[in-house]
Amino acid sequence: MAQAVDGNNQVYKLAALPFILERKADYDEAIRVYKSAIEILDELVQKFKKGSNVRKVNRKMFERQVQVHRERLSYLEGLKRKGNFDNIVLPPTILDAMEEVENENGKTWNLTQIRKALHDFRGDIPSDAAPDLSAAPVHIHSFLGDGSSIPFFSPTLSPSLPHITYRITHSSELIELGIRSYWFFVKDVTNTHVLYALQCICNNEAPIVETVLRRAGEFLPQIGATSVKIQKMKGGSFRLITRTIPDMGAITEIPDGEMQRKDWSPRRFEYGGRNFVWKSAAAEGKKEGGLFGGFGFAWETLYETKRVWTKEGSRTGKNEDETVGPRLCWGEKKGGNGADHSIHMAGGLDLYFREHLLAVQLSRMARVMYSSHKDTAGIEAAAVGVGWLSIVTSLA
Repeated sequence: MAQAVDGNNQVYKLAALPFILERKADYDEAIRVYKSAIEILDELVQKFKKGSNVRKVNRKMFERQVQVHRERLSYLEGLKRKGNFDNIVLPPTILDAMEEVENENGKTWNLTQIRKALHDFRGDIPSDAAPDLSAAPVHIHSFLGDGSSIPFFSPTLSPSLPHITYRITHSSELIELGIRSYWFFVKDVTNTHVLYALQCICNNEAPIVETVLRRAGEFLPQIGATSVKIQKMKGGSFRLITRTIPDMGAITEIPDGEMQRKDWSPRRFEYGGRNFVWKSAAAEGKKEGGLFGGFGFAWETLYETKRVWTKEGSRTGKNEDETVGPRLCWGEKKGGNGADHSIHMAGGLDLYFREHLLAVQLSRMARVMYSSHKDTAGIEAAAVGVGWLSIVTSLA
């Protein structure tokens, strides 16, 4: 029987270390460590190929990590030959994400800082008890009342901040008979540097029910930035449930009328004490389908909601809403530099929130593009496929 790879070992630290060294601007040491990591990881790949009982899906993950390391090494060596590292493109690391959460100025708070503070505070309160505001940090008091005093987030974003653009490409590999591992690579605006990859397992006998968004130094088994559970509801719509490392509680995106309707959106969720909605292309007045035509796929657009109410006369749970501020995330077919697709986000969003948005949009794309032949209507077993890509919080 195939075994999982032990994530709690020095190999994982070695894989991530050169990205951390780049972050510290220690480029010469990063080059040295990239070379060492490539050699050691490649030796493990060869060992896995020669009679090891490590699953092929895990071996392929090591191969993907080696490829990213080779690309980074070539890039750094090229910059070194030029004589400077100005304008270097740095892949995000968990330290970047955590730094945004831990750095406090006492005046402004990003969405994930509020998310974490609410999770930490609510975790100590019984579900049937009223919160004691005197025990809560001052900056989350307005989020613990009736909601009337919660400040809106979107209008605080500076319109002068440039949009963030991610280019999307994808590939796959056969890992067992009838089973493929799909990778959706998230690159910078030039479509050159790998920043993330969303991985999922497509099985002809079972639908995709989980995905993992991995940062560039996290392609190995059992680790990742954001995990997503895809839960098909009775009506045929889908909930998307995300978790992060370190754990800050689950974020659940819920479609309107999920027990009667098949639509993915409008799909609503709370993050950082604020309420958001994904709107379909049709709701935006755009043509559905696009590149995928028959798949019925088009990118969704994210807004913060000011208020939501039940649509008069609706029998299927439709809601109407009033949004506030600019659109926060949207996508397009291709979009430049040879990418398959592009995802755009408003400037000023923190890293953990952007990773949530990437994870759910790419998970939706994966599920729509690679539906199982046995994907029948009704509620799916949540355990189907679990275990292939699970991440473990002990690695945080």
